[in-house]
Amino acid sequence: MNIFNNKKVMLSLITLQEAFTAMLPFFLLSSFITLFYLMAKYFQFSFINLAELHKLNVAFSMFSSVVATIAISYFMAIRFKISAIISVILSIATYITILWINTGNIQPEQGFSIITILNPIISTFLLKYLYPRFSINIPVADGNVHIYRLFSYLSVFIVAYFCMLGLYIVLEYSLLKVLVYLKTISLDLPNIVILAIRDFLVQVFWFFGVHGEHMVNGIFGKEILFENIVPNLTYGEFHRMFVNIGGAGIGMSILVALLLYAKDNGIRFITKLSIPFAIFNIDSLLIYAVVVLNRYLLIPFLVLPIFNLIVAYIALHLVSVNFTDYYVIWNTPVFVDSYLKTDGNLFVLFLQAFLLVIDILVYSYFIVKFVNVRAITRHISSLKDSLDITDEIQSKESVYAFKAYRDLINANSKLDEIIHSLNKDNLFVYYQPKVDIKHNKCEKFESLIRYRHEGVLKGPIFLDIIEKAGLAPIVDIWVSKEVKKSIDEWKKENFYPNISVNLHPDTLKSTDAIHKVVEIFEGENITFEIIERSFVYKEAKENLKFLQSKGFKISIDDFGTGYSSLETIINYHIDELKIDKSLIDVIDTKKGYLVCKHSAELCHDIGCLVVAEGVETKEQIKIVKEINIDIVQGYYFSKAIPFDEVKEFSKKFSNEKN
Repeated sequence: MNIFNNKKVMLSLITLQEAFTAMLPFFLLSSFITLFYLMAKYFQFSFINLAELHKLNVAFSMFSSVVATIAISYFMAIRFKISAIISVILSIATYITILWINTGNIQPEQGFSIITILNPIISTFLLKYLYPRFSINIPVADGNVHIYRLFSYLSVFIVAYFCMLGLYIVLEYSLLKVLVYLKTISLDLPNIVILAIRDFLVQVFWFFGVHGEHMVNGIFGKEILFENIVPNLTYGEFHRMFVNIGGAGIGMSILVALLLYAKDNGIRFITKLSIPFAIFNIDSLLIYAVVVLNRYLLIPFLVLPIFNLIVAYIALHLVSVNFTDYYVIWNTPVFVDSYLKTDGNLFVLFLQAFLLVIDILVYSYFIVKFVNVRAITRHISSLKDSLDITDEIQSKESVYAFKAYRDLINANSKLDEIIHSLNKDNLFVYYQPKVDIKHNKCEKFESLIRYRHEGVLKGPIFLDIIEKAGLAPIVDIWVSKEVKKSIDEWKKENFYPNISVNLHPDTLKSTDAIHKVVEIFEGENITFEIIERSFVYKEAKENLKFLQSKGFKISIDDFGTGYSSLETIINYHIDELKIDKSLIDVIDTKKGYLVCKHSAELCHDIGCLVVAEGVETKEQIKIVKEINIDIVQGYYFSKAIPFDEVKEFSKKFSNEKN
């Protein structure tokens, strides 16, 4: 099973990404201090106290774990909808206690460990799980809601704190036994294989936001890094020169590929900002901004360092190279390190350049995919902002809604143009009358989008590409909110029409979107029009039942085209069936007449109203009356009209004869 297709997993990963993104200012400042320290050390700035600057640099590295604890617990609390301040305090309290248990003091650890990541996640989950069971129900007085809410968490906080510590002690004891057992196992593997295993684990830890080198060194030690792979070249130096060029995950190649292909202004800004840091192998800013938990970069991030290791190891054993006694430290820039270590050996310089080029090419392929998907996510945000819709659909919808990915990429520039042209000032909801020809009245109207483009009011010509982008639910929610505004205004005038609202299949299969629509229309006289291809989705079927349980009526739209099936009206309770205009257009032919006539008879037999769409002529109106159609919609009676004409049309029509 692909964990990235699991919605709950994706929600958790997105929450962690939000937390790491929030920490970018801290990473940036920390990187600047590290870079400044390195420059001061290289050039021996006389006005700088290197010892004190080093202490500051180490302090930033140590307190990054505290910042991470705060950020993760805060965003997890928002995701779980619990008190953020209580969650942060609990996570910090458990973190301090765990440090004390492990080391006897409360000095934070350098970098992020597994505990740094898991502690706030588990602590916040415990708070969420225990709150209904241990919260204190205190009567709330006016003006003191926040105080009483915090007091309600007191017992929950204490229980969660001790549960967290008990869980940690059990896990620590179990893990300790496993580590002791592992150390008794002698695999007797070649050093280069051990280095490859170490590198793979380092990359895995980094991908999940954990400082890979610190974690692997803590588990396995780092003695191997000081052993020689060839004369005068240690495994540690080999790793710095050929495996992780520019930092973890080959930061230099990530940097170049992003510079070449990143289109998002935010990513480009961070990439450009990372250039001086990556030169000195400081790529934490780039990793946490772009790589961590980014499934599109997982494969190259894990595989390319191993590729570099294998190629460089083979090359150095095929070609004899004389290495000098110069010791390559971790922050020596690429090419400078090989020049100093080999006195300018061209083969080693070429080897580094070859690996870097291959890495850039591979990363470029994956970054293009990532950039395209990020562009789609940006479109979601832009459309929400344009239509003044805030957090109507949870972020998990962006995980699976892009159902026509290739088509969208091909039309991406067109989508950009459309998104930027749409806003709540040039989109309107109009209402087309649905006339009851049996009782000569009009109390039903279908809500339809109208779009003002270059001063001309048109139909929603943009919907096709919006649909391909998976953005239809956002548009449907905007329409629903606009319809609700109309209904509220009509109520003030004692006018209560039945309004039909179209739901796109993507909206119907989205539980979040459907719940939002229900929240908007709760208790209103609404009919939802649904096209039949919606029923291919299991989620859509369940959401249809949910809508009906809330008292809303269901209409099958466009019957007679594409997905039409008698199974739909047999297996589902349908209130209304709309015969598509394409059939009405041929209703004056023998076959068209018979299909429409028998469809109407079948619907009446099962208790379903029949609507004829697109009726435009006297001949068509004569026939639909003859075959006992209930409701007529089309230009024969009226095109879609604005809100302020609806009540008058209903009143006027009811007083006229057809």
